[in-house]
Amino acid sequence: MSVHIRRSTIARERPSTLEIAADVLVADATASLAEVAKAAGIGRTTLHKHYPTRQALLVAVAHDSLRLLENAIEDARLDDQGESAAEALRRMIELLVPLGSRIAFLLRQPSLDAEVAITERFERVEEPVNAFVERAQQELVLRPELPVWWVANSLYSFVYTAWEGITLGKLAPLDAPGLALDTALAGLGYRR
Repeated sequence: MSVHIRRSTIARERPSTLEIAADVLVADATASLAEVAKAAGIGRTTLHKHYPTRQALLVAVAHDSLRLLENAIEDARLDDQGESAAEALRRMIELLVPLGSRIAFLLRQPSLDAEVAITERFERVEEPVNAFVERAQQELVLRPELPVWWVANSLYSFVYTAWEGITLGKLAPLDAPGLALDTALAGLGYRR
């Protein structure tokens, strides 16, 4: 079965300013607007026109990151009762690994904690993942005795680690999702 991926989640030839900003800010959470502009190949003035403050840029990257996560989670069809939770888990991991930098960005920017709209949107993004974890626990794909939040956060950690392995040249992009899935099932999977 092939995985349908929205066009908006497929990497383009030239990354957007927000994609570059996410990568720069994951590499250095204290990076300045000037450093982001330089990495994006644009002038500081151009960046300031769109994002007058560093916080405005952080909020824009957060909303863009959440949009990508929402699309990937929707594309993973986690609530498809017609197929096993194991298949949905595989698809979710495959779709989320390329978004590892975005997950890291959302979790590493403490100034976003004060942004109510971001916090509420992230909670909405987590709802289908948490519901899926409960389903996977009921189907005994994932260990039912583990707290749902623990399993969901662990899955995000495996996804991020796979993405990081790719960026460091330690993992081939096609191998990373499988390794993340195998590791998740070894640690979080139901033990008979």
